[in-house]
Amino acid sequence: MEKNLVIVYWKKHILTAVYENDILCEILLDDPHGGNLGNIYVGRIQNVVKNINAAFVEFERKKCGYYSLSDPDAHFFLNHKKNTKAVPGDELLIQVVKDPVKTKPAMLTGKITLPGQYLVLTAKKPVVSVSAKITDKAEIRRLKAATEPFVTENYGFIVRTGALGQPEEVLGREAKRLGEQFEVLLKRACHSTCFSKLYVGMPAYVKYILDHPDLNKITTDIKDVYDRVSQALKSWERSVPLVFYRDESWPLVKLKSLPTHIQRALDPKVWLKSGGFLMIQPTEAMVVIDVNTGRYTGKKTTEETYFKVNMEAAAEIARQIRLRNLSGIIVIDFIDMKDSQMRRSLFESFGKFLDRDPVKTVLVDTTRLNLVEMTRKKERKPLYELLGKPCPVCGGWGFVDAGEERDHE
Repeated sequence: MEKNLVIVYWKKHILTAVYENDILCEILLDDPHGGNLGNIYVGRIQNVVKNINAAFVEFERKKCGYYSLSDPDAHFFLNHKKNTKAVPGDELLIQVVKDPVKTKPAMLTGKITLPGQYLVLTAKKPVVSVSAKITDKAEIRRLKAATEPFVTENYGFIVRTGALGQPEEVLGREAKRLGEQFEVLLKRACHSTCFSKLYVGMPAYVKYILDHPDLNKITTDIKDVYDRVSQALKSWERSVPLVFYRDESWPLVKLKSLPTHIQRALDPKVWLKSGGFLMIQPTEAMVVIDVNTGRYTGKKTTEETYFKVNMEAAAEIARQIRLRNLSGIIVIDFIDMKDSQMRRSLFESFGKFLDRDPVKTVLVDTTRLNLVEMTRKKERKPLYELLGKPCPVCGGWGFVDAGEERDHE
């Protein structure tokens, strides 16, 4: 599979479009104001909520996040304490691991991570673990043996998939560099004032490049992005073709028709090539997707017609989930089929389509009402939240384009 990135400016965002075999599969938007995801701060506990065993920590002025207290050994207290009990006023070293979503605040943790090309340093976890995608036992032992000498009582490492086959000295150099970076971070934290930002998380496009060693080409028309990606690829010793697009008369964003694709990704109705269509409805509790035959009038039997539409819908649903960055509980109402073998084949095929998603997905089961249940890990805001605002007509249950003013009757 050929995987390419296109990075452009769009409505004050840096937009990263991910193409797989020339089909748009993901859209990443960097917050125009910088965002907080991945950043490390000196935070202060505002209040402790005992019944949920959590605290709300202010990490920027008037900006708080949810901080779990379930693991007392995970706290990096920066003020002098006689015990590990968290109380209002305590100062902590924290990292933002999830953006705020709807009414939920940002999620914070004391388990600091620092990403590298082949390793991820994990604070308060002095062990070496290896990516589940590496299955060869001899290779796992080799990777652990190369990394374990650099583990300390304060941190350990996760060996990334990209480390497969890398020489021991390369892994050792990166482990040493990440360890030194973490020690410097701790020293700075001890002498920094509250709300200090000690580390800035990677932009979405840099993180995507780091996490995907299988990229075939990167194209951008932004000079700063080109320079940053070029520098990153050089430091990682990666040889991905990087192209700087220079035609100012026909911008890259228009060449790829990205505004049109984005508008379609915000539309609840998605037409299928067969004439069927999907209805995608995010709600407060879950995302609901309905499959309809629409205009499709095949020449085959009813069951075969339903199976054909459902199979096309399964592939498109997997793509739309990634494209719109839908997460949490997702329920899909495929067209009912009586044939149990067709239902089983649809379920298995849908699982294979979901396997292409780099974000963790779990295909749960089919209910007695033939509704397919799945979950997808929440990592970033969905596209409709990034580009929309709560609808003033329906009381916030829907979203409208944040850049347009519309009249409602």
